[in-house]
Amino acid sequence: MKYEKIWQKVLSDGEKVEYEFSYGDRYLKIGLIAGIVLSVILMFGFIGFILLPIEIFLWAFYFRVANSYAFTNKRVLIHKGWLSTHTTSIDFHKITDVSVVEPFLDRIIYHTGSILIDTAGMSGDDIILKHIEHPYEVQKKLNLLKDKVSHHGNGI
Repeated sequence: MKYEKIWQKVLSDGEKVEYEFSYGDRYLKIGLIAGIVLSVILMFGFIGFILLPIEIFLWAFYFRVANSYAFTNKRVLIHKGWLSTHTTSIDFHKITDVSVVEPFLDRIIYHTGSILIDTAGMSGDDIILKHIEHPYEVQKKLNLLKDKVSHHGNGI
């Protein structure tokens, strides 16, 4: 598992990660290339020398690690942050709807979309997993795991 250190902190007894993912590779690569190009252009004004290592760090490491997601045999885990972190957990039985949004530019340029998760009893906005490669396939995986848990009780 790519994010095993993150998930081991929050997994309960008998719980295992079935699928983990983060921002799409193409989204991160295009962002990295754009950041490097911008930094090179700005190097004539010295700010590019400062901006270049920041851009490389953000797009090559931070965005991937600071936005990691997992489906376990019981719930959805959403990990945000790197130095300061926030982990959200959504039990499958609380999920009322899962939908996919593919804005035109995200679909055409990055080959990504967003997954929106509605939950029972949650006030405010949906949970949104952004810049996900193959969002419909990820939605199918989530629905299969949810269905498996609902047919077998609590997923244990």
